[in-house]
Amino acid sequence: MHGSRSNALLTAGLATSALLLAVHALRMAPDPDLVARAWPATALTTVMLIMAPPRHRRALAALTGVLFLTACVVAGRAPFFAFGFALANVVEALIVVRWLTGSELERPQLRTWVDYRRWLLGIAVASCTAAAILATAMGLGGTEHLWRPFLWVAITHLGAQTVALPLVMRQTRLKVKVSAVEIASHLALLALGAFICVNADASEPVAFLLLPLLMWAAARFTSRWANLELLAMSVGMAVLAALQRGPFGVVTSDSSALDIAASSQTFVAVGAVTSVAFSVAMGHLRESVRRNRENELQLSQLLDSASGTAFIATDLDGLVTWFSPGAEQLLGYSGEEVVGRITPVPFHERRELAARAEELGTTAGYRAVTGPVERGDAEQDTRDWTYVRRDGSRLTVSLSVTAVRDDDGRPLSYLSVVRDVTDRRAAEQALVFALDKERETNQRMLELDRAKGEFVSAVSHELRTPLTSIVGYTELLADDLSENLTPEQHQLVERIGRNGDRLLHLVEDLLTLARVEEGSLSLERVETDLRAAVRGATDEVSHAAHKGRVTLGVVVPPEPVTLQGDPAYLERLVLNLVSNAVKFTGAGGTVDVSLAVTGDVAQLRVADTGMGIPLEEQDRLFQRFFRSSLATEHAIQGTGLGLHIVRSIAEAHNGRIEFESLPGEGTTFVFTVPLVDARPVVPETRSARPVRRTSQAQS
Repeated sequence: MHGSRSNALLTAGLATSALLLAVHALRMAPDPDLVARAWPATALTTVMLIMAPPRHRRALAALTGVLFLTACVVAGRAPFFAFGFALANVVEALIVVRWLTGSELERPQLRTWVDYRRWLLGIAVASCTAAAILATAMGLGGTEHLWRPFLWVAITHLGAQTVALPLVMRQTRLKVKVSAVEIASHLALLALGAFICVNADASEPVAFLLLPLLMWAAARFTSRWANLELLAMSVGMAVLAALQRGPFGVVTSDSSALDIAASSQTFVAVGAVTSVAFSVAMGHLRESVRRNRENELQLSQLLDSASGTAFIATDLDGLVTWFSPGAEQLLGYSGEEVVGRITPVPFHERRELAARAEELGTTAGYRAVTGPVERGDAEQDTRDWTYVRRDGSRLTVSLSVTAVRDDDGRPLSYLSVVRDVTDRRAAEQALVFALDKERETNQRMLELDRAKGEFVSAVSHELRTPLTSIVGYTELLADDLSENLTPEQHQLVERIGRNGDRLLHLVEDLLTLARVEEGSLSLERVETDLRAAVRGATDEVSHAAHKGRVTLGVVVPPEPVTLQGDPAYLERLVLNLVSNAVKFTGAGGTVDVSLAVTGDVAQLRVADTGMGIPLEEQDRLFQRFFRSSLATEHAIQGTGLGLHIVRSIAEAHNGRIEFESLPGEGTTFVFTVPLVDARPVVPETRSARPVRRTSQAQS
């Protein structure tokens, strides 16, 4: 509420001042055709509109038009002139306000050269527009030689706007330290110049003495000081013109363009434009200097705090010009001992410098370090060097050299950034040594693995021959000589046969594993009916299923499921899946084997209701020699090779093996393999206890 009341009072004061100044200027005009000697009323109107809230500007502009009409009536001007006069001043104020503020709510600023150009152009356009409107109105009223009132109105309005607007625009405000002696000297000279101008006449062009003082104020003092000093000079010139004193003559309707150009209003306009330009330039310069000092301070603090990094600057001859605290800590020298006294050559090993100089084809010395950058081969040259500390100890550093160049690209100095990489280089060497040892260990492991594979393959081959004989003679005992055996002997023979079969299967698994590991698993690819592999495997496992009281169900299609594959390996794949399912399914459980054709692929599904696989062990299921913790807990026999071999056979047939399992609920394995010529068929159901086939399936 207090702020709104203050704004209202300020607006009322500015409007009243504009009215009174307009009446006074119109009454005191030396010639009605030139309107007035000076015209600050429109400048005050512009200030009022800028200071007012944007929502009130249109109403205030209309009020200003009424005030200017009132001023013309009070001054006794003709109604036609009064209308044109009011329109010209309102239009001028609105153009300036719109040009400078746009859609912004804050006051316009005058801080950069962009702001200055916008300010000057807006005032010039608005002043010329107002002059054109007023000259047109005067021409319609019968005035001749319209160029004279046009020129005079444009100059007087331009001078008033350039003096008044900087007072309310946002300018750079920085603290300026000026001595009392300089202030006193400036004020004394300003008073002397004013005294000379007051006592001069139109034949004595001494007003130029004030211009250097205005520039002095703009350059050395704050922008506010310079603006107030400019306002005081403008008021003084207006007073002298009204009293017909001072170094400027009176402008009349007979004055030439040169007389108007040499008038006090032209002097005010030129002084204001120049003074504001100096203020903007000095504000920009002071702001740039402040930022540069802050950046220099930050850079200095940053470089001084970089204890782990050394910064060394040199001139073109290599003489050290800057030695950072990090360099002092790194090398053990103080800045006083180094700066301006020596080059960085003592920090280097002589042999390294000589070798580098020979490599670059340059003279030995610091040019061996700066050579690539000096020739322009690279913007920055980074390499490792051995540095010698003051105490004689050595360290490995990474040295980056950069040239500081002028606008033409010629080097002015060099900056070296030095980082201690001794520990890093030692760690890298240790890592290289460790990698070499690991590589050597891996090679030895590969050799051992190869030797192991060869040993397993050889032993398996040697075992298979006697095992085959044992199994064969056992079958002979069980079949041909069974009449001569007692029941106990029959049991012993069956036990020998079962264990022989187990050993033979184990040998086959080892041989297959050896071929897989060697990459020599060769398939005999022929057209194979996958149903035969399913039948052969389920027939072989049926005895174990019956003995374990596991229901074995089989579903196969009535038509051949043909693919290019190895019959023996495919039957081995099915056998491993089904035998695993039977082994891990308890009494009373079921194992369902189904073969189906979908599109151009065949899917073999083996599902059991057994103990399942623990979730945390499922990602290791196809690893060789892996056995589930449940298998160990329930003492279920096995080597952990079956599923590894299954996956290898599946991939060799361009197929894939997938599974789903929940502990305590069972496991389902799915083998998917592409066919030669697949046709969707309706599967035939086969169930067994242990195995029962329909007549169609058997065919």
